[in-house]
Amino acid sequence: MNKLSLSTVVASAALLLAVPAHSEEKEFTTKVEIDAWFPDAKVGSKDNAVRENDVNASQAFSIAFEHPYPILPNVKVRYTPVKSDRFEYDQIDYTGYYKLLDTNGLQFDVGLTLTQFANGEFNKGGSVDPAQPADQSFSETAMNMYADASLHIPNTNFHIFGQYDFGSSSDTRTMDGQAGVKYILPVDAVDVEFKIGYRVMDHEFGYFEGFDSDQANVMVDGWFGGLSFDF
Repeated sequence: MNKLSLSTVVASAALLLAVPAHSEEKEFTTKVEIDAWFPDAKVGSKDNAVRENDVNASQAFSIAFEHPYPILPNVKVRYTPVKSDRFEYDQIDYTGYYKLLDTNGLQFDVGLTLTQFANGEFNKGGSVDPAQPADQSFSETAMNMYADASLHIPNTNFHIFGQYDFGSSSDTRTMDGQAGVKYILPVDAVDVEFKIGYRVMDHEFGYFEGFDSDQANVMVDGWFGGLSFDF
């Protein structure tokens, strides 16, 4: 994300705090989501990356709580385990967000995400460079900007969606984004969503002895399909 884009998100968040967001529904809602993710991965510098051939299929589980009080943020928690030959970690995202827009055609949320990397192992079982150490454990946190948007396709139950987390501090940069299409099926008091999309994690970790953030670049990307219940 360039500086202009980041400034736009920050300005939008500030505007949201000053002016309450419009919402057609004043009620409590809960959304539970399950995704099946089929990623590839690579580790190392962008010019000399090692492609991972054995990346386990992953899942993502999330739950979000929304309420009618404009001053307080809505809350979302997402869990994504990642495991490959050379690295693994459990990524847990704790997000507080506000609804900047909430209409029948467009939804746009902004907020902050605290990302926790738990049970992490980097360069396990070998080293990209034999002169560098292997098997380094880590458990760290990162603060990210959060944005989530959904656009309704008129006269259909289809929506285009996108979600983006980005943060940078000292030698560490984290990015997690996804985009795709979802179909919303109203069933009595529950909205059932079916979705398909593409997700990319692009993390440059500055946590490891003997590696700079470019050498410790981890990219995990691939298609996913999901199901959620909004009630």
